[in-house]
Amino acid sequence: MKKILSYLTYAFLWSIAWIPTSLLYGLSDFIYLVMYRLVGYRKKVVEENLRNAFPDETETRRKEIMQKFYRHLCDLIVEEIRMIHIPTKELIRRVEIREGDLERFDEMQKKGIHTVIGAGHYGNWEWANAFVAQTSYNVMAIYKPLKDKVVERLLSKARLRWLDAVVPLHHVYRAILRYHQENIPTMYYFITDQTPLPFETEYVTRFLNQETAVYLGIEKVAKKFGDPAFFLVMKKKKRGYYRLEIHDCCPDPGAEKPYAITEKHVRMLEMFIREAPEYWLWSHRRWKYSRQVREKKNVVFGRMNNE
Repeated sequence: MKKILSYLTYAFLWSIAWIPTSLLYGLSDFIYLVMYRLVGYRKKVVEENLRNAFPDETETRRKEIMQKFYRHLCDLIVEEIRMIHIPTKELIRRVEIREGDLERFDEMQKKGIHTVIGAGHYGNWEWANAFVAQTSYNVMAIYKPLKDKVVERLLSKARLRWLDAVVPLHHVYRAILRYHQENIPTMYYFITDQTPLPFETEYVTRFLNQETAVYLGIEKVAKKFGDPAFFLVMKKKKRGYYRLEIHDCCPDPGAEKPYAITEKHVRMLEMFIREAPEYWLWSHRRWKYSRQVREKKNVVFGRMNNE
């Protein structure tokens, strides 16, 4: 039965993805009414996350952030669906790339430099494909597999319209090693704010006022292969339009102390979230394993204060 439902979901999403983007925002408005006003999808999770992240904010301010977040989340849902069929020209038109970012990465590609790019669940991280569509780099995205394999296949097919490869998180090193051995300058795109399982957790830091387990993938890749690391952010300009910026993080990984690259990525993401908190994925159960992680041995606890 689950498999049938998955295939029906596949067919439904594939079909409505043909609807023009501007019309899909009407569907977003409807989803908002159902998700926020009627069902209250993960409302308690969002309220708790915002309360813990911003304890000094008023209840009124946190409610304002929450409402704006749900508006954005519903836009994000239809934008991800639309990505299945969106014309490349339209995607490029909707995502402004900061002046100079494309040019400097094309220069690095010509020099044969591999690069590691980190991003968070902020803005619309999937529409960063507008950069992929225009860069001369070979681009590999690292993802955490979904439980629903049918929907995962649909999303992977959509991403591969622009990406050269999508690789599961636990097969990263083998894929990166191959690109290095074959001298194919490649950009490795990580989503850095996913939640490691307790047995995977090696490092905990302070993020949004809470002890937070983080993956060390960016740092491990950068240090192992000597690839410079960067942080990509998708800032929402208005509905359906974003500004993509790629910020320097670590030009010389070998010179960095342990966990320094990870901390730089965490701080950059936290800075952008604090600037416009409604665009982060607050419905994500980011801290669901906190108790198990505290009880785990051999975990390094890094920055534990707000200094």
